Amino acid sequence: MGYFYLAQALGTAISLFLLHILWRVLYSCWILPNRAYHKLRGNELGGPTPNFPLGNIGDMTEKKITTNPSSSSPNITHDIHSTVFPFFAKWQKSHGKVFIYWLGTEPFLYIADPEFLKKMSAGVMGKSWGKPTVFKNDREPMFGNGLVMVEGEEWVRHRHVITPAFTPANLKAMSSLMVEATTNMLDRWTSIIASGTPEIDVEREITSTAGEIIAKSSFGMGYKNGRKVFDKLRAMQLTLFNSNQYVGVPFSKFMSPKQTLAAQKLGREIDSLLTEIITARRKSNSLWDNNGSNYSPQTDLLGILLSENRVDGRRGTALTMRELVDECKTFFFGGHETTALALTWTMLLLAEHREWQDQLREEIKDVVGNGEIDATMLAGLKKVKFYSFIAIPCTLS
Repeated sequence: MGYFYLAQALGTAISLFLLHILWRVLYSCWILPNRAYHKLRGNELGGPTPNFPLGNIGDMTEKKITTNPSSSSPNITHDIHSTVFPFFAKWQKSHGKVFIYWLGTEPFLYIADPEFLKKMSAGVMGKSWGKPTVFKNDREPMFGNGLVMVEGEEWVRHRHVITPAFTPANLKAMSSLMVEATTNMLDRWTSIIASGTPEIDVEREITSTAGEIIAKSSFGMGYKNGRKVFDKLRAMQLTLFNSNQYVGVPFSKFMSPKQTLAAQKLGREIDSLLTEIITARRKSNSLWDNNGSNYSPQTDLLGILLSENRVDGRRGTALTMRELVDECKTFFFGGHETTALALTWTMLLLAEHREWQDQLREEIKDVVGNGEIDATMLAGLKKVKFYSFIAIPCTLS
């Protein structure tokens, strides 16, 4: 008889547990997002109707498949936004330049109105801008708690430590490394063309060179270590994309456990490599003190981060080892890819407009001559700046 009551009690407990789990799933996937959806509607923020728990992901993937132009098309369009994101272009026509769309159960505000953004920015301090929790969780192996992800006073603290690395004087000091890496890339292209190879993967080459520049100029890494970090970050980027194509959908990480574990493993490997680099730099800095000389930190990003740790530690602004590693990952990844893509698109536009090439060559010849380029000469390259202003917005539009 006792076994019967025990089994009954156990069955009741299991049923209650399952009901609790079911309620949590229903609440997370449907009830909570529907409440948020109707609240946003009540505040006159329109947008495409979501279908929870996927939100608008179904519409986004469907439109991407059906409207993606043929890669063999000979025409180069400057309307990159409509080509890459046809669903945004369609929603903008239906709902205006400001609307809400949903990735899973997470709402996102789409803004294509500069005046609206300017008005919003004027009333909100930088530290008060929220960061999406969904991206914090999804991109944690890549960025950790670096500047891109932290909020509030933590954002202020990180920014205070990092800002000195980007003074004009420090950026000028990095220019020789940029010139050296770019010259090596162009020499390599000359050899490839001379060997009879008809094609060069320009995007891959520029991305690799930008990674080399950021490794040397920001972290003082040699080519070998820089390449290791670069390759692992690229592998992690692809793994994260493949592991979670349903960003914002509850429990989506469990849909691709193999890729999720692979991304976490790559994250640990990158952390270990960067920890070794930071520790070696700290030992190098300690030698200055042991020799009795005044401390003279290197002026690259890592040197500045370690210097701020030494000088401002008493004021509570010092970064921990974990935070140092996360900032290195953030700037290594974010510091080279956007620049490389903008340069690649600029070169594509120059290839399309030969007259631009001629004008730029003449200006560079007049300003720089046949000597080595110097950072102080850049101010004289007016047409280079002008064509950059034309090209770069095309990559962001």
